[in-house]
Amino acid sequence: MHASDLWIKGAHLRLSRQRQWQAPGHDPAAELLKQPELRASLSQFRTDFFGAKKINRSEGRAAGHWALRIAGLTSPPPSLPGQFAPNGQDLMPKISAEHQRTRHLAESIRVGSSQTSSGRPCTDIIHLGIGGSDTGPHLLIDALGPITPRPTIQAHFVPNIDGHALANCLARLDPTRTLIVLASKSFETLETLTNAEICQTWMASAGIAQPKENFFAVTAYPDKAIAWGIAAERILWFDESVGGRYSIWGPVSITARAVLGNAAVDDFLKGGVAMDVHFAQAHDEQNLPILLALTDAHNLHQRGITSLMVSAYDSRLHLLLPYLNQLWMESLGKGVDQAGQTLRAPAVPILWGDVGTNAQHSFFQLLHQAAIPVAIDLIGVQTPDHSFTESHRALLANLIAQAQALAAGRPDPDPQKSCPGGHPVNLLMLERCNGEALGALIALWEYRVMCLAAIQHINPFDQWGVVFGKSIAQAATAALSSVPGVATNSASLDAISQAIIESLKR
Repeated sequence: MHASDLWIKGAHLRLSRQRQWQAPGHDPAAELLKQPELRASLSQFRTDFFGAKKINRSEGRAAGHWALRIAGLTSPPPSLPGQFAPNGQDLMPKISAEHQRTRHLAESIRVGSSQTSSGRPCTDIIHLGIGGSDTGPHLLIDALGPITPRPTIQAHFVPNIDGHALANCLARLDPTRTLIVLASKSFETLETLTNAEICQTWMASAGIAQPKENFFAVTAYPDKAIAWGIAAERILWFDESVGGRYSIWGPVSITARAVLGNAAVDDFLKGGVAMDVHFAQAHDEQNLPILLALTDAHNLHQRGITSLMVSAYDSRLHLLLPYLNQLWMESLGKGVDQAGQTLRAPAVPILWGDVGTNAQHSFFQLLHQAAIPVAIDLIGVQTPDHSFTESHRALLANLIAQAQALAAGRPDPDPQKSCPGGHPVNLLMLERCNGEALGALIALWEYRVMCLAAIQHINPFDQWGVVFGKSIAQAATAALSSVPGVATNSASLDAISQAIIESLKR
């Protein structure tokens, strides 16, 4: 096997095309690992991460999503910490108990013992959440649904505050057979709470006396959910140290458990923990997340490549891209380091893409011939879960061909037909698209993000830019609700925004 080919939990990573265009024997990752300071940064990050240190400095928090994974297993691996005590008190027993509550509630919904307030079995769940509170469980259902028993419950994900999406959803459902999962870490998310109020009104209009008896909440702040009107026994908790974009491993995925069954999601946790063990124990030179982060750093800072295209050659992974959009760019899209010093260069390439082979018929032309440097990640699945042998053979053939073509290129005497190649390409093959492989894949990307952040000394756990945008939106909402002709004097709104608001109110 090539030295840059690595296996972990049903996943085979090929880095050989990262180096194809380079001088023989040159290995950018190995060169970077010769830097003592860089090695020390990665080592310290691993120690602090698993030691529950407050590595999210701007918010004064640890990063606890690994504890969600471990606490979800009946037999956690002894090679990983058995405690998570960011503030001196071990939270692992509480996290484990919440996993058990989530399993029980999901199964009771799935088998019909937990009925709606109308006394009828649930046929549909509306999942209200946005960002990490939405895309994660949605990805699980789409990716793992084809290999699980036919569901008795349908899930409907409505993240956006755009009323068209919710109206289309509600028009198709029976309010007497619908349950609603309200997922919001802060329990202050405007989109989620606005949609929840609309759903409550929809149920009340159908004659349901106590609409909120049909709601479940998933939040880091249960008191807020209780104040909103949801009973404590219908509220699932996760710790504030878990960022929304890292929350797929916990109660946020109750909807996926209700649809897929607990076994599928538990397998997903096992795959994530396998990557935890690998990251914690493997030497840097054989550590998949570290090697990926090092190639990212080299492509970004040495080659100046500020674009990363990701294409999964499996339609079940079509939601992987929006999931990675948030994980990658919300975590790494920072302008200062941990000390508050302005970065001299971008800390992250823009991540974009589509599923293969669809992508080949849209933007791959740009990749093959435009003079725009792009790093490329291609993901394939070796064994399908269908019987159409010829179609899968063709899918894999296209995946292999594109990896070669994008890296090696093809000169031609006719410049119109010449394809220069030269793109650094990662090829990741999963043996199957099952729970364990998907868990390992998602955890691999998480660690890739965190290692790239550690290399650059930035915080991958906060999102102050998102907070800033929300604050202006709150002021704009208040202004749009005011009487037409009355001046909006919000300090958050500049003259242009105020003028637009006044024109909309006329």
